[in-house]
Amino acid sequence: MCGIAGLFGKNKMEIDDLKKMINKIKHRGPDGEGLVLFSNDKAFPLASNDTDKKILNTNFNYTPSSEILFDGNFAEGGFAHRRLAIIDLEASGHQPMCSLDARYWITFNGELYNYLEIKKELITLGYKFTSNSDTEVVLTAFIHYKEKFLYLFNGMWAFSIYDTKEKTIFCARDRFGVKPFYYSINRAFFAFASEQKALNSISKFDIKINEHAVFDFFVLNKIENEEKGFFENIHELFPAHYLTFNLNTWELTTRKWYELAFTQKSEKFSKTKYEKSVEEIQDLLEEAIKIRLRSDVTVGACLSGGIDSSAIVGMMRKINPNEPINVYTASFPNEPIDESKFADAVVKFNHAQQFLVFPKAESLITELTDLTVCQDIPIWSTSTYAQYSVLKKVKETGIKVVLDGQGGDEIFAGYQQHNSFFWKGLNWKEFMSLMLKKGGNSALKFHLKQQLVYNYQNKLPKSFKTLVYKNYFDDLKYVNSDLFNKNANRLINEQEIPVNLNQKLADEMQNTSLKSYLKCEDRCAMWHGIEARTPFADDHKLIEAVFNIPEVYKIGFGNNKQLLRDAAKNVLPNDIYIRKDKLGYATPNNKWLKEISTNFYDQFNEKLKPYINVNLLKEDYANFFSPKSEVDNGRIFKYLSFAVWLNQLDRND
Repeated sequence: MCGIAGLFGKNKMEIDDLKKMINKIKHRGPDGEGLVLFSNDKAFPLASNDTDKKILNTNFNYTPSSEILFDGNFAEGGFAHRRLAIIDLEASGHQPMCSLDARYWITFNGELYNYLEIKKELITLGYKFTSNSDTEVVLTAFIHYKEKFLYLFNGMWAFSIYDTKEKTIFCARDRFGVKPFYYSINRAFFAFASEQKALNSISKFDIKINEHAVFDFFVLNKIENEEKGFFENIHELFPAHYLTFNLNTWELTTRKWYELAFTQKSEKFSKTKYEKSVEEIQDLLEEAIKIRLRSDVTVGACLSGGIDSSAIVGMMRKINPNEPINVYTASFPNEPIDESKFADAVVKFNHAQQFLVFPKAESLITELTDLTVCQDIPIWSTSTYAQYSVLKKVKETGIKVVLDGQGGDEIFAGYQQHNSFFWKGLNWKEFMSLMLKKGGNSALKFHLKQQLVYNYQNKLPKSFKTLVYKNYFDDLKYVNSDLFNKNANRLINEQEIPVNLNQKLADEMQNTSLKSYLKCEDRCAMWHGIEARTPFADDHKLIEAVFNIPEVYKIGFGNNKQLLRDAAKNVLPNDIYIRKDKLGYATPNNKWLKEISTNFYDQFNEKLKPYINVNLLKEDYANFFSPKSEVDNGRIFKYLSFAVWLNQLDRND
């Protein structure tokens, strides 16, 4: 797990730009730095003050020099890497790394969990290895299989490989977007990095805000849903895509290499088939956890007290019954959203060592700017701060790797709206029978509202939809009217509407909500030099098996995540197995807003006027940031988050 960057120019580029890029993301790899420069078909590994001194005393062909071997500029470009050492802690795991003939170079971020199996296969094909790292396996697999090698991988990754002979760059990202990859291209340079802040640090980079993304953030509640996000000149390489760039022709192409298949088969519930599915998922879940415990450092776990994280901790105990388990939980004493009693049950059941964190409004005041810098873009709600605080505690205890339950809701149907998509596939008799069991009118109203949100509102004309949005969401009156009117066409969603539960879940898994949650997790973890592993979001064998199961076995008993509940039943305390509510990283968001808002009044300045009606918002400031409803209002927090984000963009540290 690391930070990667690369910079290639049509003309000579300053080495300092590449150094600035990797320095911006040094938090992603506190264990060492590596750079390699390319010029005239040759590679020049370069040491810095942060380069692991052990690598300077080795005989690898990528051993860096402490001296610049040419005039201070480089004709083609360079790779940079910040290392968080998890697998192969020795100097042999140093990056950027090259092939034995030094033709191919790689800078790699992620973990390839099945690297031992792939390495064994490559050895039988005649390949030799000089390290115990998964990075060398990735590079060798590319040399042998080319683009097809991606299908072999079980894990999370974002990487770039440079062919010094052909002068081509191959970049790829994992199936569901656990690891990030951003790039920028213009007539002068091509650059990529793990985080946007690295690209923004390039001396000739022109930072421009993408108003489409701002509109989507405030109005549609969407974030990074298109390749061009909040920055006009930065593109995201989407999950399950690879990129090729040719320095000779200056041509860049992207291609989607993976599509999640799912069954749309409708059938009557069969107890025999359900039990068989439970056994299959149980075995795959155990294997997914087991392979993610491969590490040369201790592995802990984030524990909310929900079914996903509890199942992971339980499986960790089953796999290693005699090893200690460190778990980390956010607690909010005396708040309705506090889940610590559920987490306590898991801790006792598994004899784990628990570390509690207590996020508070006053600490959010002091850390919101750092949190915003960490995330690179505005955030939705204060729940990200709870996650940030948990991972900060992980770092304080000396743990470098944690398992987390992100993705469990998307594959096992954990959100309330999933019920409505399941009901949608029932016949009339089945539907009415279930409505009566679920509470009659209240269940029916919920279903109709969900269908209106996800289906029928998309058929409304733009003028009427604009009226609906502005009347339903009071906060939209604070969006700059010119910005709103110029982008109102974005209210019309022409994307395919899911017609059943499995299609809805597949949509969430690919380039929509899950990608956003994974982005928050990656930034929070890497800011503190922590690797977060997410078996529900990147074990493709488990995910594909679940999506091959008809939806009747996912909410067939009327309980969300019933399949996961039963697959993990033997490793869950009964309080967790029967639990039906869902909170996740919930925080007392509305209460915190009232407590912190006065500290950020001055953030609403002239810079914000192209996007926010600052004068009106300041007139209503106290009322706006004092929501009356008990329901968490994330829409209000977004204004505060956006203001802090825009004002910190020129921060130099």
